[in-house]
Amino acid sequence: MADNDGSVHAASALLELNGVDRRWLETVLADRGFGGSLRAIEPGLVGTGQVGENVRCRLRWAGPDPGSARPDSVVIKLASANATSREAARATSTYIREVGFYRDVAPTVAIRVPTVHHVSEDRAANRFVLVMEDITPAVAGDQLRGCSLDQAGLAIEAAADLHGSTWGRGELAELDWIDDDREARVGERVELFRMLCSGFFARYEDRLSAEDREFGRWLEARFFEWQSTRTDRQCLVHGDFRLDNLLFGTGDPAPPLTTVDWQTPSLGPALGDVAYFLSGSLDPVTRRTHEQDLLRRYRVRLSDHGVALAEDEAWRQYRLAAPAGYVMAVLASQLVGRTERGDEMFMVMARGSAAQARDLDTPSLVD
Repeated sequence: MADNDGSVHAASALLELNGVDRRWLETVLADRGFGGSLRAIEPGLVGTGQVGENVRCRLRWAGPDPGSARPDSVVIKLASANATSREAARATSTYIREVGFYRDVAPTVAIRVPTVHHVSEDRAANRFVLVMEDITPAVAGDQLRGCSLDQAGLAIEAAADLHGSTWGRGELAELDWIDDDREARVGERVELFRMLCSGFFARYEDRLSAEDREFGRWLEARFFEWQSTRTDRQCLVHGDFRLDNLLFGTGDPAPPLTTVDWQTPSLGPALGDVAYFLSGSLDPVTRRTHEQDLLRRYRVRLSDHGVALAEDEAWRQYRLAAPAGYVMAVLASQLVGRTERGDEMFMVMARGSAAQARDLDTPSLVD
């Protein structure tokens, strides 16, 4: 991940607010087997998160490495500095879910995620601290630029690794941070989505085509019916599987792909992550041309985990999941703090999702 232009002062203030200093970090790393004392930490903001803040700390160790392969840097994830975004995280249990994923599930999944050195939370204060390995050398995906077909293939296989390694694991439903009561809460989600639609259309009306607005209005009217078609609980899904949450390795020792930002995991239909990713990562022409091949690649990788998903069922789930990007654009744009890049990102998501749903004739599966 490349350093953001955000100031060192802002990063230092975030660390201080959360009780993170040189001595605290030294103790955390010692507990992980990284011996020695820290002479200094040099913090800087990284990433483009809307709900959380990432601080890369470059570590200046005192004395030679005693042989424990001490890291030169770590990434510390914290609650957002924006009060609106923090309250959105509280309302949606975002921080609780991310802490829960890294604490309870991350060691058991096949998808590559950052190694976590420390995880803690203060639910009353709506704050958390994650100390993670710094994936280097790597470049973060960019939602606004899209990705290559090779990168899309890596992402699709990573999704299959996540889904295949959690397929049918009933014990996941027992975790207190997993939102497994999907059917009982459909009414709540419908009410929230419809309530936020008016603000979304008012804010972005001039940035959406007539076709994209029309699809949004259809989704607003038929949201209950659409939600009711997607009650499968096949596996753990990321829930926000998109380019901004992927790190592509650019050389040793970084892995080819690492998935981050585990703020929205749930049990659900497998192809949701796939449709969501492709609608927001490839332009419509490229997606139309290659989505069938990418879905075959996904099913082959899934079979490596012993999961056989029929082609017609995969295609049905994929078509039904097409509106997911539009839904996320509506919800996130109205709940988190507003930024210029955020506005551009939400438009990429909404436009790509609407085009995908039209191409796949998703409404015919719902109406």
